[in-house]
Amino acid sequence: MISLVVYTTEPLNAMAFTSLVDSCPGEFRVSIVAELAALPKHVLAIKPDVILLSVDGLIDWGLLHTLQRESLSRVVLWLHEVAPESAFRAKECGVRGILRKSLPAEMILKCIRCVQEGELWFEKTLTDTFLSGRTVRVSRREQQLITLVSQGLKNKEIASVLEISEGTVKVYLSRLFEKVGVRDRFELALLGLKSASPAGDGHSDEPALKNVFVPASSLLSEPT
Repeated sequence: MISLVVYTTEPLNAMAFTSLVDSCPGEFRVSIVAELAALPKHVLAIKPDVILLSVDGLIDWGLLHTLQRESLSRVVLWLHEVAPESAFRAKECGVRGILRKSLPAEMILKCIRCVQEGELWFEKTLTDTFLSGRTVRVSRREQQLITLVSQGLKNKEIASVLEISEGTVKVYLSRLFEKVGVRDRFELALLGLKSASPAGDGHSDEPALKNVFVPASSLLSEPT
């Protein structure tokens, strides 16, 4: 029997999912969680094989790190759309699958079964993008710069936050542009928004992103 925890804030989704697994008697043991703050504690108590995590906005990277650090459960993100950069970072955070909410019921069950058996579940368009793009290893300082530029801060403001000179910020940014292959602050900000969904002031306790994914396609497309 597959032990499964499903996080969703939508009652209809919860009812539909419960009905779905009831159609497979004896195969699943399901627990529904509607409060995000209660999820880590519930996972530690239940120790499920798979966590199906509904995402309706930005991905909560801190939560993913917590689940990876404190649980052996395999996490699947359940969402409508995801940028390749975010999908890559999710994989780096230990996520074992990304499941579209538009998929039919039988594919949802197939995904859960595959992930429970140790397989990865990423659609072909994402895996093709991973193969055609490249990864760039970034330092904690470089990740802070990406985060702060993504928040719209100017060089003077970045210098104040990081407690360095404005001239040093300019040098760091110039090197960073070349390293990740972007032309200007705008492209760097898009890359940051897609890959990190940053929050805070650049001094977050969340573990720094070690690798940034740069797709082969143009960065000038709208972030999702």
